[in-house]
Amino acid sequence: MTAPAGQQSAADQPQLAAARPGMADPAAWAVTAFATTSFMLGMYNAGLLNAAGVAIVFPVAFFFGGLIQIIVAILEISRGNLFGAVVFGSYGPFWVIYGALETLYATSIPPAQITSAVSLFLAMWAVLSFIFGIAALRTDVVLVVIIWLIFIGLVLLAIGIGAGQPTITKAGGWVTLAFAVLAWYHAAGDIIAGSYGRKILPVWPLAK
Repeated sequence: MTAPAGQQSAADQPQLAAARPGMADPAAWAVTAFATTSFMLGMYNAGLLNAAGVAIVFPVAFFFGGLIQIIVAILEISRGNLFGAVVFGSYGPFWVIYGALETLYATSIPPAQITSAVSLFLAMWAVLSFIFGIAALRTDVVLVVIIWLIFIGLVLLAIGIGAGQPTITKAGGWVTLAFAVLAWYHAAGDIIAGSYGRKILPVWPLAK
């Protein structure tokens, strides 16, 4: 039967990719959450937006950058993916802690000590990122670049905030924007591949 004029038949309409059996890889969900939250904060750290509006990042840090990555970390454990579980299970709490620090605990730290405290917090995740960067050398080129940029960004922010050097902090903000965009690219590659059934955006896998 021919469809009425101006309408498509069911056969002509675009179809979503059929779902595959088993659990889907949840990593793209976590990477999307991480990239989005990082980009928002990077806009403020780079000085591109007035710092008075940075509070918009806090709920995003709690419910997107933090919560989603923690959920995905648990899912990665069930999938037997240790790398994904530890990475998402570390960066997810990073965002929750950041949000909690800014909204609940910052007033508990004496003003003279807040910069050194935040610097210590950032430095600890820089150490974790260094470890993740080594482990990522067996994944793909884009992910390797993302994690090493995270390491560099955290080091710059830790130094800039701890030493009271706005220029270094801004540099850390720009690095944050760079790894956030690359993380969006990586997540987009996985999401698009899931719909089309093949890789569209290359990430250049490394030898196992």
